[in-house]
Amino acid sequence: MPDTLVIARFERRLVELGCPAHRLAERVRELAEHHEDLKAAAWAEGISEAAAETRASAQLGDPVLLADNAVWLLRRSSWWGRHPIIGFGVLPIISFVPILAMCWAVSLGVCWLAGRVGPAYRFDSSLAGALSADPKLFNQIAGPLNMGMMLLAMLVTMVLFGWLARRSVVGMKWMLAVCAVCAADSLFGYSGIHPHSFDVRLWWDSSDWFHNVAFAAIPAVFAGLVWLGRRRQLRRLDWVKAHAEEFAPTGSHRRPAGCRPMFEQPSWLREMAGSPTTWVVTFLILAIAVLVTGNRTRSGHKVNLRAGVWPAERAATLARLQARMAVPVPAGEETINLKPFVNVALADSVGNVRENNLQELPAGVHTFGGVTFDVAGRVQLAGQQLAENSKKFPWRVNHLPVAGKCVRIHLLHGANNVTGDNRRIARLVLHYADGSRADLNIISGEQVLDWWGPIYHTDAGISPDATAPDTELAWAGGNPGIRHRLPDYSLRLYRTTFANPHPDREITGLDYVGCPDVKNADGAASFLVGLTVDRVP
Repeated sequence: MPDTLVIARFERRLVELGCPAHRLAERVRELAEHHEDLKAAAWAEGISEAAAETRASAQLGDPVLLADNAVWLLRRSSWWGRHPIIGFGVLPIISFVPILAMCWAVSLGVCWLAGRVGPAYRFDSSLAGALSADPKLFNQIAGPLNMGMMLLAMLVTMVLFGWLARRSVVGMKWMLAVCAVCAADSLFGYSGIHPHSFDVRLWWDSSDWFHNVAFAAIPAVFAGLVWLGRRRQLRRLDWVKAHAEEFAPTGSHRRPAGCRPMFEQPSWLREMAGSPTTWVVTFLILAIAVLVTGNRTRSGHKVNLRAGVWPAERAATLARLQARMAVPVPAGEETINLKPFVNVALADSVGNVRENNLQELPAGVHTFGGVTFDVAGRVQLAGQQLAENSKKFPWRVNHLPVAGKCVRIHLLHGANNVTGDNRRIARLVLHYADGSRADLNIISGEQVLDWWGPIYHTDAGISPDATAPDTELAWAGGNPGIRHRLPDYSLRLYRTTFANPHPDREITGLDYVGCPDVKNADGAASFLVGLTVDRVP
């Protein structure tokens, strides 16, 4: 029994230290083979079998100490074993949000692959728009998805770091630490998909505390299963404790007199302080703390802007627009009747957002930006995003009734889905009686901005105003769609004036053309609301 007892004590100590099964079997086999080699060497010297076993056991040394040294070497062989506090106390907290975002990305990828199977499984912009337009239906679908992603992220974090803890042989306490961190993540983690937005962060949602507490119980169950698994392994070796004193009077966990560890383990505090990893992780934690603090500061600043600054600036902008609508009509202006070309009524929506229209824009002959226009509706051109819509729009509208000579051409216009500046999103093509033509380009950021945007200036973002000298904001308003989704924004239409490159030539017609062939158009779709020309005096 002594040789068996030596191996069993070694195995039991490895189990106590959390050595994984494959490493445990490997180390036990190596010790057993070494023990047999020592016994064989003793037999070769003519020693009896009992004496050979005693001598071999004595030459092996204290099995508990051997197990301690073996596990210490295994821990030192991996980064996770050298830095358990960082690896299993800090990184699970930092990694939870990226893992949560990754779970959402994988889910979206699965939806995309399902859409490749057939139309019945397709999740496209039309379906997304229909869901966002029905809040009750959206919440019925998004609620279980949000909870499911939280649960999946917590399980992935727990299994991943639990596996790393077991693989690096850091022991039961760090396995339990991972479970505790995952429980905290489930209490304070938040994942939410909303119409036109997606949110992942760590915070306490008191309105959903029941689900958070229920999720927090799952890591506790996992920790209990891990503890029961190790207890079952130890129970198999409980017989060792009954014979330990017979073989080792000093006790199964006491180091024999004069026996020292193979390696002097440094103080964990000194080891952490001297590790570059500690300083890198400390810097990351401080950076995250600064970002969180800055985000709260920015949120507070935005609340102040929304409460006091932006309303005053919007009121000033609207007052200026009203003043421009009251200027006298210059002589020589001629409004063009666009009613035969209108393909979207002022009360109609374009795209997937419901009640996203220009119903507040006054129809008829009115002055906008110092120029008179006859407003009847929208002449809407197609864009890459609108091309995917069920209703098709043209890429060009030909032969707008601009005939005769003129010196200037005025547009009252806007654009959907503008996401960048300095990109041609549309053009006017002038046809002259002599067969020549001229192009007038409409550039995003210069002649027009997206029709959803701010009409205030403080912290309004990049390019809050169109930059072309002959372009100005001519009308601002709202609709139920923009008020529901972006209440700080307004609808915006611009007045742009182009000089006729050849005022001495007769114009036979004008084409309004989109740009499907222009790279980086980002799906922008231009639309025309009013057209006026200045005739030659």
